[in-house]
Amino acid sequence: MASCSLPRLSALALTAALASQGTAHAQTNEPLGDAERQAIRDRIDSLQSEIGELRARLAQQPAVEAPTPEVDDSEAQPELEASVAERRLLEEESAANPFAITTHHRNYLLPLSYTTNPNENGFREIDNDADPDRLEVKFQFSAKFQLAQDLILGHGDLYFAYTQRSWWQAYNADASSPFRETNYEPEAFIDFDNDWSLAGWTNINNRIAINHQSNGRSSNLSRSWNRLILTSTFINDDWAVSLAPYWRLPEAEGEDDNPDIHEYLGYGDVTVARRLFNDHEASLLWRGNPDRGHMGAQFDYSWPLFGKVRGHLQYYHGYGDSLIDYNRSVQRLGVGFSLNPLFSTGSFEQ
Repeated sequence: MASCSLPRLSALALTAALASQGTAHAQTNEPLGDAERQAIRDRIDSLQSEIGELRARLAQQPAVEAPTPEVDDSEAQPELEASVAERRLLEEESAANPFAITTHHRNYLLPLSYTTNPNENGFREIDNDADPDRLEVKFQFSAKFQLAQDLILGHGDLYFAYTQRSWWQAYNADASSPFRETNYEPEAFIDFDNDWSLAGWTNINNRIAINHQSNGRSSNLSRSWNRLILTSTFINDDWAVSLAPYWRLPEAEGEDDNPDIHEYLGYGDVTVARRLFNDHEASLLWRGNPDRGHMGAQFDYSWPLFGKVRGHLQYYHGYGDSLIDYNRSVQRLGVGFSLNPLFSTGSFEQ
């Protein structure tokens, strides 16, 4: 750019000279003579010539490109892996505190949960004089705490977890707003964190659990079963897949409240989750027994609202929405709030 500075300075000087000369004549009120007018025209022509030369020189110079910033691959890690690392760090820190409790599955509250076909026969066992409302409240609480570390060859942490899902007829004043159904799910499991990768997918966790699930009722409303569950979780960028096959622990024939539950809920759950734009999340849980034609699916969508509170939309269709409805196909749509992103829990099941 140094070669272009002289013409530019010359042009500025000529402009200043013309302005000075015009100002001098304006102050004396003397008209310009023919010679002075010609001198001004010559200077203007010279100035235009220098400006044209300057433009030509600028056009011949190569464009200067801004340097491309170097990308630090270490800082370009997917947010999903950051969430997993944060969860592991939290669990390691809480291990030193025997009273520390961390999130297990999602925690949510759906004040508006609407079903098209409520279980009227089951509800009559609770209140024979009222019908169930189609609109109710559904919520889930889930937490875990660590009991021991590195149990098997320096690996495997032992946890106890508790999950509770409730369907509350909060708006049913005619029946005194009872809890229509509550499912209690305590379990003990050994967690193995992992980093084995194949074809872009990383197996981040494997879990072996002994799981009990029941609704705490008696007589005709009693539902319960015990399972051995093996869960494996895989991630690929913003995708996550959880495979959770299970085996039902046998019970004595006279003590089994629901001997045909496997015909409706099958032998495992499959969950596919996706992290979307601006920390939105979507997940689809699939379960059932294809041989019997009994399937169930749950779709969840959540997005940040404020602080740690997220908006939450949930839709269930098919069998297995609750234990009382394990052998009934239902359609349910719920709207409300959740308190933790799915990807931060490290547990992608329901």
